[in-house]
Amino acid sequence: MLKFFSKREYQQITDLFELGKIGNITYFRQGYQTPKVAITTPKGKFIVAKHNLSSKKVVVADMKIVPRIALLHEINFLTHLKRLPVPHYIPSKRRKYLENFKGYAVSVYRFLPGRQPKRITPKMAYQLGEFVGEFHKLGSKFKKTMRGRRRFYDLNPKIMALMYRYVKRQTHPQLKAVVEEVKRGVLNNRLPKWLPRGPIHVDIKLDNELFIGEKLTGVIDFGNTYVDSFVFDVGKTIMWNCESKGRLDRALTKKFLEGYLKKRKLSKKERHYLKQSILFAIYSHVWVDLYHVPIKYVPKSYALFLVKKFLPMARCLEKEEL
Repeated sequence: MLKFFSKREYQQITDLFELGKIGNITYFRQGYQTPKVAITTPKGKFIVAKHNLSSKKVVVADMKIVPRIALLHEINFLTHLKRLPVPHYIPSKRRKYLENFKGYAVSVYRFLPGRQPKRITPKMAYQLGEFVGEFHKLGSKFKKTMRGRRRFYDLNPKIMALMYRYVKRQTHPQLKAVVEEVKRGVLNNRLPKWLPRGPIHVDIKLDNELFIGEKLTGVIDFGNTYVDSFVFDVGKTIMWNCESKGRLDRALTKKFLEGYLKKRKLSKKERHYLKQSILFAIYSHVWVDLYHVPIKYVPKSYALFLVKKFLPMARCLEKEEL
C-alpha cells in the first residue's frame, strides 16, 4: 500500500522547492512503488514524488530497489529531452533535484496536462511514433552514463536461470501451463547486442500516455529507462498500443511506424529484427511478471491479464509476416 506524507509535510517539501502555499492536493493511489501527489500553488501545478532509494546492487532487476544514482541519471536524461513533453524536474532552493526528507528522497516536476486514453486511434498512433522516434534520436546523442539503472529485460542465460527458479513455482494452472512456452519465446527472440542502442523507455502504454482529445500532451513514468536496443523499445510500444482482439493491429502499427520514421530512420538491420522485437517484447514482459508473481510483487490477476491479452498476439505473429 502506498504511504503518503501528511499535508503539513507536503507543505514543507513545497517550501523546500520554493513553490509557495499549497492550494490543493490530489493523491495518485495507483501503482506499486512511488507515492505521488499533484499540488497546485500560485506558481502552477506540480507533481511531488516520494522515493524509497537504496544503494544496493542486485543481479535480477528489482522494482523495489532504486539506487539514488539511478534516479539522478534519469532526471539528468529527462533534462536532455527539453523539447519533448516529458516530466521536467524542478531544482530546490539548494539547487538539488533530489532532496532528503524524513528518510526519503523527494523530487518535484511540472504537471503535464491531459488524460490517459482508453484506446488508440491511427492519429494517436502516429503521434506516439513521432514521440518515440524523436526520443530515440535525442537519446542517441546522450553520451553520459546511466549507471545503476535496472535492466528489466536483459534476460541473459544467467538471469534466466535465476528467474526460472521462481517462475516455475506458479500455482495457478493457467500461469503454470505457459511457463515453458514463454521461456522458449524469450530464448528464441532475444535481440543481438550490436543493434543501435541508447536510452529506452520500455513502458510507453496507455497508463503512461497523456492526450487531450487525440493530441499527445505527455509521456510519463521513466522509471524503467535504461540503455538497450532502440528497436526493442519500438517493439514494446507496438505491443502495448497496437494490439486488438488478440492480434497485431496492422493499421495502427503502420501509422506508428510512419510517425517514427518521420523522426528517425530504422537501419536495414533494425528493420530485419522488427518482428522479432515485438515478439521479444511480449515474451520478456510476460516472463518478468511470471517472476514477480511468486515473489508477491504483482498479483496473479495481472499476470493472467498479460497472458490472455498478449500471448494470442505472439502466437499469431509467430506464423505471419510483419
